Parts: sequence; structure tokens; C-alpha cells
Amino acid sequence: MSGRVAEEMSGKRSRTRRRIFEATFQLIGHERGLNTRIEEICAAAGVSRGTFYNYFSSTEELYQTLAVELSHGFNLAVVATLEKIESSAVQTNAAIQHYLKRARRDSAWGWAMVHLSAAGPFFGAESYEACYLTVERGIKSGEFDVPHPQYGRDLLLGTILSAMITTLREGGTRTQPRVVAHHLLRALGVPDRKAREIAESPLPEIMAAP
Repeated sequence: MSGRVAEEMSGKRSRTRRRIFEATFQLIGHERGLNTRIEEICAAAGVSRGTFYNYFSSTEELYQTLAVELSHGFNLAVVATLEKIESSAVQTNAAIQHYLKRARRDSAWGWAMVHLSAAGPFFGAESYEACYLTVERGIKSGEFDVPHPQYGRDLLLGTILSAMITTLREGGTRTQPRVVAHHLLRALGVPDRKAREIAESPLPEIMAAP
């Protein structure tokens, strides 16, 4: 196989994969998108069921991969913004509020992340791992008082997911992200006055990822 043919085939695979991603996002980016079937994805992407299985072994694998695709750029931007902040509590507050604010701005993204979280790690494997590591650092620094990073991760991601659903269904209030962040920091062991001060401080603006 010549290099040119191989390149063309690779480009075709990339385009087909992208069509499957885009079709899936369109189908799950609303409240009733959870029960989307493979047949619907194939029809929307213009591919056969056999072609689908050339790329993904199941909808679960597709969803897990798409979750990373949808959150990767945002995660990079959040990390780029917060990497110079030493406090795990301040980092956690900013991440909580930025995730909730993004769901409020972009309901399709929000619903997609909600439905994708039902099929794998909440908000994708990257977010799941990043949250664990942030809580772990907070425990080591003495900012957080939870027995294990896993408990803090589950507390954070589960509550953020629930609050996101409330925002998507009911609109939420503009103060909701601050209130949720304040009480999550308290649940992680941050003193009330400090937690409130952090939650009510101006958020760092999300910068473009490097």
C-alpha cells in the first residue's frame, strides 16, 4: 500500500469517526437523549451498523470516548488557567463554578455530559482523574479533611452532576454555582468562613489551552 493511499484511508477513517461523534452529540445533547440507540446514531451519521462496529465495540465505548472528546479542550483550558494557583480549595471552587456556568451557557454540551456520565466515569476519564488528584493534593496540604481522595471525588462529581441537571431542567439561579461551591468546600472540610470567601471571590477567566 502506497503512502498516499494509506494517508487517504486514514483521512477517511478520521472523517467517519468525526461524523459518528457529531451525530451522537446531536442525538444526546438534549434531555431525552439518554436512550439513543446505535441505529439512530448510524442513520444520523450516514454509516452502516457494520461500519459503526469498525470504530467502536459498543455505545458504551463510543460514549466514553466522546466524553473525553467533549471535555478535553475545556479541561485543558481549566488546567491552563488554574495551574498557577497553589490552593486546592481555590482550584476546586473555580472548576465547580466553571462547569456549572458552562452547562448554563451551552445546554447541548451540558445534556451530553450528563448522558455520557451515565455510561462511564462522570464527565469523562480525564475529569474523573483530575478531580481525584486535586482532592488528593488538598488532603496532603491539609486544606481538605476527607478520609480518602475517592470520597472527595465522588462527593464533588456527583453533586456537580446533580446541580447541572437542575440547571438544565429548571434554569437555576445565577448564584447557584457559588452556593454549590461554598457547600462542597465545607463538605471537604474547609471552614465555613474560608469556603464562603473562596466561593464569592471573582473567578479566574478561562484562558485558551496552550
